Amino acid sequence: MLRTLHSIPALIASLLLVLVALTGSVLSVFPALERAGAAGASGVDVATLAGRVSARLPGVETLVRQPSGTIVAYHTVGGEQRASVIDPASGDAVADYRPSATQRWLKNLHRKLLLDDPGRVATGVAAAFMLFIVFSGLTLFARRMGGWKLLLGRVRGNTLQRLHNEGARPALAGLVLSATTGLLMSLATFGLIPEGGDADPFFDLRPSATARMALAQMEALRSVDVSRLAQLKLASPDDPNDVIDLETTDGAGVVDPATGRWLAYRQLDGWQRLHATVRMLHTGEGLWWLGLVLGASSLAVPLLAVTGFLLWLRRRQSLPRLAGNAALRDADTLLLVGSETRTTWGFAVALHAALTRAGLRVHAAPMNDIAPLHDGIRRLLVLTATYGDGEAPESARQFLTKLARLPAAPGTAFAVLGFGDRQFSHFCGYAGQVHDALAAKGFDALRDQGTVDRQSEPEFTQWCTWLGETLGVTLDIRYTPLLPPTTALELVSRTDYGADPDTLTAVLRFAPPSPTAGWRQWLGLPRLPTFETGDLLGVVPPGSASPRYYSLVSAASDGVAELCVRRQPGGLCSSYLTGLSPGAVIQAFVRPHESFRPAAGDEPLILIGAGTGIGPLIGFIRHNSTGRPMHLYFGARSADDGFLYRDELNGLVDDCRLRTLTTAFSRATDRAYVQDRLLADTPRLRAAIVQGAQVMVCGGRQMAEGVAQACDRILAGSGLSVAQLRTQGRYVEDVY
Repeated sequence: MLRTLHSIPALIASLLLVLVALTGSVLSVFPALERAGAAGASGVDVATLAGRVSARLPGVETLVRQPSGTIVAYHTVGGEQRASVIDPASGDAVADYRPSATQRWLKNLHRKLLLDDPGRVATGVAAAFMLFIVFSGLTLFARRMGGWKLLLGRVRGNTLQRLHNEGARPALAGLVLSATTGLLMSLATFGLIPEGGDADPFFDLRPSATARMALAQMEALRSVDVSRLAQLKLASPDDPNDVIDLETTDGAGVVDPATGRWLAYRQLDGWQRLHATVRMLHTGEGLWWLGLVLGASSLAVPLLAVTGFLLWLRRRQSLPRLAGNAALRDADTLLLVGSETRTTWGFAVALHAALTRAGLRVHAAPMNDIAPLHDGIRRLLVLTATYGDGEAPESARQFLTKLARLPAAPGTAFAVLGFGDRQFSHFCGYAGQVHDALAAKGFDALRDQGTVDRQSEPEFTQWCTWLGETLGVTLDIRYTPLLPPTTALELVSRTDYGADPDTLTAVLRFAPPSPTAGWRQWLGLPRLPTFETGDLLGVVPPGSASPRYYSLVSAASDGVAELCVRRQPGGLCSSYLTGLSPGAVIQAFVRPHESFRPAAGDEPLILIGAGTGIGPLIGFIRHNSTGRPMHLYFGARSADDGFLYRDELNGLVDDCRLRTLTTAFSRATDRAYVQDRLLADTPRLRAAIVQGAQVMVCGGRQMAEGVAQACDRILAGSGLSVAQLRTQGRYVEDVY
């Protein structure tokens, strides 16, 4: 609910917020520029300044000190009104004072959108929206990070999420200050909060005599330093009853021109001081450095608006359209879905439709959206994938934390169905955590956790049959895989490794099919989808409804989508891909894998792979144009069978893109595995990791487990462990 409340005002007011923020950023520069060009007036009192100026400019009427410190004199020359910048040290006019037309236009645009009162209302509403967006966003960010104490921790998630959260974090304080002060100024403009000041101004005050004292000798003016001056209005020489009006930063009063003493003086009250402070904090006028800070914070607003919109759009696109999805308040069955991609949602759509046809009122939502259940919810069904090796998928990462805060719900039945891959040691591990957490919360389990291996439709249908029998209804399951849009890719070349045709490995390079004649050729279509090295290419083989994922060796900028595929006995997709000939066209889609990327910086990278796991690793090495230290440990069967990219790797070493290449061959005379080579280099690896190196592992599950155990042995006594490095993002895996 909070995410929806956070998104709605942001979407409605995004363009207005960006406009106000950008104009505010530009305006924030002016106080600093004015401060840099202002002449100093240290130690000068108002009497001395007024005396100097009146001696140089006999027709002076008013002196104004700008927030930047610039002194401006308004005077008459030959019957014409003039404004001049004054040098406080001499009282001389050093330049004509011409307020910037650009600055004035920007202020009008920023404050009222060039629309007077309607514009002022709009910018005031924008400030209120900004304040709400900042605090709701901060609350959501704290939840995502795992608590308020972890706000300064490492931000996880995909590129958009990191850009949005990391862009917001340093700007939050500045945005809160700008929005709060802007809102207060708007409220004061329309009289919704008092402006302060006595309703009885200084009327009927007259000088004590017609003779006038020299300005430089006036006691009242001598008591005020120029740094406190706001405005000095001198008595008119043509009006013997005129007095001197003096406004300072802390009050205002009237001075007798005959005696130089105060006729009256009134300090600013609390409201006036508040508004003066608010104005200074909002504009930076008088605190030029704060203005620059606020301006820099406002520059984050366009970034937050764009990334926030894209995140909202991605969430909208990731959720399928569910016909007849009951409102939560009307539902008797809650169906929660945890999915990293849209795959699990395909099964959820089929189950939702079947339950609805059976007469149940079903509300389906992502697991992250769990909220307190009303009494009408009789059953809770959870379908969740497991990300990696036992972790929560993207749409379920907040579920366990939110569940812990909910009140117990005794009497509500539940069932959990997990989706995963039996090759992983923690098969459907996250689904097991969810089942145990719901049972511990007081929900009534209908049965033990169910599992589906590799999106098996028969296993899913079997579970649904049990569910229908348990609920006393007949479920007509009509499952259709829910996949993202695919792109046509043509195989342009391949390189084969291995003598055994049943287990050969192929490096396949795909490109967009050649454009056909006509408008597609003129537009240069089709193009590769956007992807980076290490992202995954999803392929649905003929005869299957479920995609298989392969790590991409290349980036889109390379012009090809390159894969390493090893033919598996009975493997439907691997046999399909390795059986393709150049010119064949496949349909595929890209799934970002942003958790498997080299960390920013120049710290060393320790790359560990075996077999086809070398794919993304050599891609990282190819793109290492800066010469960052990279060390590769590669395992294969033998130097002659399965040593992928051998010649290219040697060239990358010569080119200094790869510092060291260490190989391990399991069928050679000196048989060894990559973990053996790692242990042999213990001193060097321990020193590199302690000093900040990142470890990247790609390959089979068994190999990855052996490497993790070897790295723990290497780090023994260093104060670090693989678990700690994983938390820090310095030990990452792409395991299959």
